[in-house]
Amino acid sequence: MKKTMKIAGLMALVMMVFVVTTAFTSVNKVDGDNYSCKVTITYSDGSAASYVKVTTEVSGGISCLGGRNFETNKNGEVTLLWASGCKLKTIYVKGDAYSVDYKDGGKYKLTLN
Repeated sequence: MKKTMKIAGLMALVMMVFVVTTAFTSVNKVDGDNYSCKVTITYSDGSAASYVKVTTEVSGGISCLGGRNFETNKNGEVTLLWASGCKLKTIYVKGDAYSVDYKDGGKYKLTLN
């Protein structure tokens, strides 16, 4: 009887470790399968929006929650990444929201208001 209890306890411990280590994986992977597009951001006068913060918002299901933060380079260019299977619908530049429909592999130009 004691031997059976020890074996059952050990099996329960192994199962708990397995559940805990596999249940909490990252949804928005930075590596791996990502979509990407290149965006050139300019001001209304045509000058490059250098070193500005860009944040993404994605949609498409539970695995698409959250967004990522980026920064343009000196030429106002930025490569946006988002999880494959999701849709990039909104980007925020300097806190202002812009509705977009950017696709994987695309090149886009955005002029700030």
